[in-house]
Amino acid sequence: MNKFNFKIGADPEFIMTMQDKKVDAKRTMELMLTNKKDLTLTRDGGGFTVKGKGQIGWDGASSTAEIRPEPNSDPQKVVNNLAKILQTTIKYIKICDMTTLSELSSIGGHIHFELPKGEIWTNQKAIMVHKKMASFYLPVLVSENKINLALRMRQGYGKISDQRVERRFKYLDGTQGYTFEFRVPSAEWMTTPKLANATMAYMGVIYHEIINHPESFKKMNDMIYKTNKQGEALQTLAIQEFNLLTKAILNKAKKYVKTFEMYPKYKKEIDYIFSPKTIIKEKNKANYNIVKGWKLIEETKQPKKAEIMRIKTDKIQEIAKKKDFDSIKGIINIVHNDDTNVSLFVGALKNRIAAFDWKLNNNYCIFGIRKGINGIIAKNMSGDVLVGNKQIKTQRDIDEIGNLFGKMTSKFGLNNTRYTKTIDFKTGNPIDKRNSTIIIGLPYEMRIEENIKKFLNLIWDLEKGKKEVFNKEKSLIDDWELELGETGKIYRILTNQMKTEEQNIIENIIVDENSISLSNSAQAIHELVNETTVQQVREQHNEQQTTNNPFREVRFQE
Repeated sequence: MNKFNFKIGADPEFIMTMQDKKVDAKRTMELMLTNKKDLTLTRDGGGFTVKGKGQIGWDGASSTAEIRPEPNSDPQKVVNNLAKILQTTIKYIKICDMTTLSELSSIGGHIHFELPKGEIWTNQKAIMVHKKMASFYLPVLVSENKINLALRMRQGYGKISDQRVERRFKYLDGTQGYTFEFRVPSAEWMTTPKLANATMAYMGVIYHEIINHPESFKKMNDMIYKTNKQGEALQTLAIQEFNLLTKAILNKAKKYVKTFEMYPKYKKEIDYIFSPKTIIKEKNKANYNIVKGWKLIEETKQPKKAEIMRIKTDKIQEIAKKKDFDSIKGIINIVHNDDTNVSLFVGALKNRIAAFDWKLNNNYCIFGIRKGINGIIAKNMSGDVLVGNKQIKTQRDIDEIGNLFGKMTSKFGLNNTRYTKTIDFKTGNPIDKRNSTIIIGLPYEMRIEENIKKFLNLIWDLEKGKKEVFNKEKSLIDDWELELGETGKIYRILTNQMKTEEQNIIENIIVDENSISLSNSAQAIHELVNETTVQQVREQHNEQQTTNNPFREVRFQE
């Protein structure tokens, strides 16, 4: 069994996502993990404990998730602890993914090393240790995603000089224990168990040499950076594409590491670390998703259309008995307004997402469209009309639909860049997310009739990429060519120029607010209320008098 003469720990962060959107770690875990028999709330209330294995919770920013395995002198046992924590947790939150990229928030993969017992650690001593650690971190650094590195550095995280010495524990004899926290790594090493084990074993071999054989580094001056500026240059080099200079530094680092005491025991893991192209390939294969990389659950099978379209809820009710639907639905974010019955349609969709762990490709925003427009209209954030084209007859129709959906976009807060743009972490090219954010207007009649099936069929088709083909060259009627007073039907409805007979009747009903008879009636009611109140007071008074005077004469009827 391979062991160091110190313990290694970690507190890597990750982002919990659903439909490519970040979900709040604290709120999600509190909803999904509370009162589970194999998880207990931590003493500080910052997460949940898996007995004997460690904790999972949230960091200072409660929206970011964090995992804290029990430290051990054997890196493989730390990874085993990580695996058990993840396996215990994922069965309650299958609907979420776990990314190690900093796309939605900057996250780190900090690694902790036990400092020698009883030694006094000055800041200068810690910096000297850190420079050696950071210099030999380059092999790990070059296998990290270039876009991810750039994003972290742009947000001030993961600087080459980032380290910390902390009080973390006490020994059995009461001596204060300290740890050296290496804060440079991103969270990417958490993507697969193989990479997690290799990273901690490799960094453990470096730390072991620094603590136990400091004299070894005297002949490695050409490898250790002297100033922060040199260190930053080293980090910048790692962001560049793999080149001859990078390769030369890697070869030099490997040559030195092979001379370290613990290299023979961890040769397999270290050789893997010095294969950055293989590591990048494996991280891409897992899509930087911990759930996939650790094979925490079987590949999620998408539900069949018949299951989604089934209006009888017997099967869903059966599944709901085995799951906590309230908790799952609590984290499903489908934006909608409070128009009549819109929540029924959203609820039906959420039930199916919860029942079948249905991971949608698109983000949906639902609202009720005005009475008189008989068909569904759906547009994406790019402005494409996906459903409802056959209703659009004139230029003013399409213009007014644009105005309506523009208002809903603002009302739902969709103009934020997180809904519109992101970056491809593989190519570095920008990605337009507007195509996958779809706003749906449900007709009044459909909502009143509660035609859920038609709505679910629409969602299914949109998820499969089916949509009406809208020919932008389509010959729309020019409203000015219509007879005087005539315009497109949709335009007239949305601009209140076309009303149903029922609407006209309602709007022409005159509410009586000032008639004499209404005033007289109100006065009469007011007087009656007063008289009733006075009578009730008198009766209560008489009853009280009777109770207080037991000698009061009582007459019996003969």
